[in-house]
Amino acid sequence: MRWLWALALVIACATQPSPKHGVSIETKHARYALIRDIAARMGVHNGALIAGIAMSETNLAHCQSEAPYACPGPVSPSCDGGPVIAGAADGPCNLMQGGLGMFQFDAGTYADTLAQYGPRVLTLDGNVEQAVAFVLDKITSDVAGVQDWLGAAEWLDGVPLAKGQPTMEQWSALLACRYNGCCTNSATCKHRAAGYRDNALAAYAEMGEAFWRTTDRCAALPDGGVIDVHSSCYLAAGDPRHRGHELAGYGGAVEWATTNADAGPVELAEWIVKVPRGRYHVDVHLDGAIGRAKQARYEIAHDGRVDTVTVDQSSAVGFVPLGAFEFAGSGDEHVRLGDNTGEQQVKVAFDAVRVAP
Repeated sequence: MRWLWALALVIACATQPSPKHGVSIETKHARYALIRDIAARMGVHNGALIAGIAMSETNLAHCQSEAPYACPGPVSPSCDGGPVIAGAADGPCNLMQGGLGMFQFDAGTYADTLAQYGPRVLTLDGNVEQAVAFVLDKITSDVAGVQDWLGAAEWLDGVPLAKGQPTMEQWSALLACRYNGCCTNSATCKHRAAGYRDNALAAYAEMGEAFWRTTDRCAALPDGGVIDVHSSCYLAAGDPRHRGHELAGYGGAVEWATTNADAGPVELAEWIVKVPRGRYHVDVHLDGAIGRAKQARYEIAHDGRVDTVTVDQSSAVGFVPLGAFEFAGSGDEHVRLGDNTGEQQVKVAFDAVRVAP
């Protein structure tokens, strides 16, 4: 049976990994690092919990060549043009059903899954991004008091990496239900929940606290004062299916989302400003060929207050000033931009921010 949830996401039970196969130690550690870094870029600093899902589903395998006992899925650039791993829980391989990739995303047939998530889910980066988005969405819908993406990330970061802790047990039960469709107190569901928990604990213990720590990844303003997309001081919040990527903008990389008139953002970018106390000029980089929003509202959180500056992104190319602001050096100051500009169906671009004394 398939389990349909709020986002129409269906994730099938993965084929159990054979002890004779699996990724190499070097690949395993590289995948841990990828999960850690992508999770941090999306606002989650408890990356071992995400790694525990991949361990439970595929033992960190993403390509069928790493798990020849599994079905071959669609081809992936992350597999040198070979197929991704595909689960066989839904029937023979020739039916082309079952989960795809390291985190086993499944919306029915392979074609259904690609229609639901797009071809990026076949890549390692896209598969990890979608896993982070999935769990944060389910935390938002299932955990009392959590109302948005950043709140869900904060809750997840508070899950202690220890057996028997109530929040850890809540997390593992949530995964068994929402990820695996096992929502009862049966012995089977408890066993599956324990698997997610224990694999996360094993990943954390294997690499150590220093490896998994990302709360201090943005320790200071980058050289030159420019906080670029995908840098350690940049945060991308929101479902990756709704975020575009272009080889343009500052440094040749810019992201974008389609605007809406919602009360809160669906897609959100945040540039974390780590500077000593003082007065700083803040500029944003624009590329009018991509960003077409005329009411992009940049929120500057500084010195205990938030100022909002509205920018017409279609009007200029290069760095455009937001103004000069006093920063307290408190560590939680930032520039933030959401897709809820009040406009309908135009692109709002997330590019670099420059901060200079």
